[in-house]
Amino acid sequence: MFVGVGASRIRNLFREAKANAPCVIFIDELDSVGGKRIESPMHPYSRQTINQLLAEMDGFKPNEGVIIIGATNFPEALDNALIRPGRFDMQVTVPRPDVKGRTEILKWYLNKIKFDQSVDPEIIARGTVGFSGAELENLVNQAALKAAVDGKEMVTMKELEFSKDKILMGPERRSVEIDNKNKTITAYHESGHAIIAYYTKDAMPINKATIMPRGPTLGHVSLLPENDRWNETRAQLLAQMDVSMGGRVAEELIFGTDHITTGASSDFDNATKIAKRMVTKFGMSEKLGVMTYSDTGKLSPETQSAIEQEIRILLRDSYERAKHILKTHAKEHKNLAEALLTYETLDAKEIQIVLEGKKLEVR
Repeated sequence: MFVGVGASRIRNLFREAKANAPCVIFIDELDSVGGKRIESPMHPYSRQTINQLLAEMDGFKPNEGVIIIGATNFPEALDNALIRPGRFDMQVTVPRPDVKGRTEILKWYLNKIKFDQSVDPEIIARGTVGFSGAELENLVNQAALKAAVDGKEMVTMKELEFSKDKILMGPERRSVEIDNKNKTITAYHESGHAIIAYYTKDAMPINKATIMPRGPTLGHVSLLPENDRWNETRAQLLAQMDVSMGGRVAEELIFGTDHITTGASSDFDNATKIAKRMVTKFGMSEKLGVMTYSDTGKLSPETQSAIEQEIRILLRDSYERAKHILKTHAKEHKNLAEALLTYETLDAKEIQIVLEGKKLEVR
């Protein structure tokens, strides 16, 4: 019933473009119409749309004054004929915005709402590494909603920080009732992560620590780099692993091996992924050398065993480093956990005050 509709629309599109030349045709999600062609008796007409697109772009008829741009997240899925010279022959990579770009995007969206003059978009931009334009728009919208719910006339830094935390750490679940025992375990677990991050040279700076249930977790420590990271060093990757180990190590040291909990499963997932990439992708293993191992299933049993052994060694060493730091700073660990039990959420400045042995001002 619908055979040929796609091809017909392509013809109509180019007919209209030529009538309005000079003009630009923009095709979003190009892979949906320009994916690789396959020979399939189940879908005998599936190639009509892309064939029509190829014919229109091939120059059988003059297309002067018509510029065609396509956007896709899967350039590898495009048909080879579509990316040859004369068609989509120039690829422009659009990365996530850097700190300057994020500042400009935030200014653009903030100008659409009422906001306090004390708002500094650059501070929010520095704390939203890796955010896309759509995520930054969502951040401003969430802040505006929060201000409206609280009956405020305009958005302040408080609402923007709230919105950022909500996106980074998940929404607060204030209705959840957690008994004191689990609250204490969570406080020591999260402060374990924070202590490792604070005292490890190459770890990312701490943004916030909380034992308020957010999203699927009972607590969270968020870390944010001071600047955008274009590459990561071996020391930085090892530091990320050490921070991941901090929660379980804290539980073991404070409550004993018989009372460790399941709360560290996602931490171990993260650490294992980093260790695996270091060994199989980044050539950061002395034993296996500067070689990549993409499909480990096709490797010899000896090589697979060597990879597993190297990953295990990296994880074990990371655990021991984390244990050494927490044993060395046992007093600071206890103080931070008690501060979390009292205040539930601490920002970077407050964490620093506690770790320096000073008293927090009563909120």
